[in-house]
Amino acid sequence: MDRAIHTFDNGVRVYEDQLLDEQKARYQKRNVHEAEEEEIFIDLIRRLPPGGCYVDVGAAIGYYLILAHKLSPRLAIHGVEPLERHRRFLNENLILNSLTRNDFVIHSEGLTSSAGSQTFMDRGYSSRLAREGAKPAVSLSARWKRLLQAVGLREPKNQILTIPTMTLDAFVRRVGLPIDLLQMDVQGLEVEVLKGGIESLKAGAVKTFLIGTHGRARGLTLHEECRELLCASGYAIEIDQPDTKEQPDGILVASK
Repeated sequence: MDRAIHTFDNGVRVYEDQLLDEQKARYQKRNVHEAEEEEIFIDLIRRLPPGGCYVDVGAAIGYYLILAHKLSPRLAIHGVEPLERHRRFLNENLILNSLTRNDFVIHSEGLTSSAGSQTFMDRGYSSRLAREGAKPAVSLSARWKRLLQAVGLREPKNQILTIPTMTLDAFVRRVGLPIDLLQMDVQGLEVEVLKGGIESLKAGAVKTFLIGTHGRARGLTLHEECRELLCASGYAIEIDQPDTKEQPDGILVASK
């Protein structure tokens, strides 16, 4: 059976079975993934030098990677996506858009404030590092669900995995290039990613950040805490939108 394909107004194509119902409802209003962030993203990509470097942390199914390549095919494009299922979807979508893995570098670690390994909660598009002390379920019901998942009859949900982690500083060293634009959508771990990149921030190794901000941390919102960290490292805030109308996260753009 042929799989249904969703084609966005910008030409990016993905398989419909990868999308959530709430995403499809949002696309009926405006047929792009994030109406407010996308306009900013396109402007930032068009500012980059043709052979510049773009990084998407939390690349999910590859939407922004594919769009970046469409807008500027000569960019060096890196995607960071620790969830194996999303990497599989990403690969499917690359083929669907007549692209290959040779057009991108995909990294399977999660970025946070320390290197090693951590537990990771698989919640699809809301996946993130799990709370301290979380353990995998071992009930008969959980084993039955895993069996159904293994044979493809059920998608994993709320599964706790162990993933390798690295810091932003280590990632910058791995890329080996100045990063012209780093986009981040990490479901509440934005501050932890930035804390793992203090050396890179001070050195200006990432020229521009585009951050989707989520949630609250210790009284300050995560948006405010990200802004303070970036300003303390000498970044100028270009766009500061803690609340957005058309998408579920804030938008912060900072450049150096």
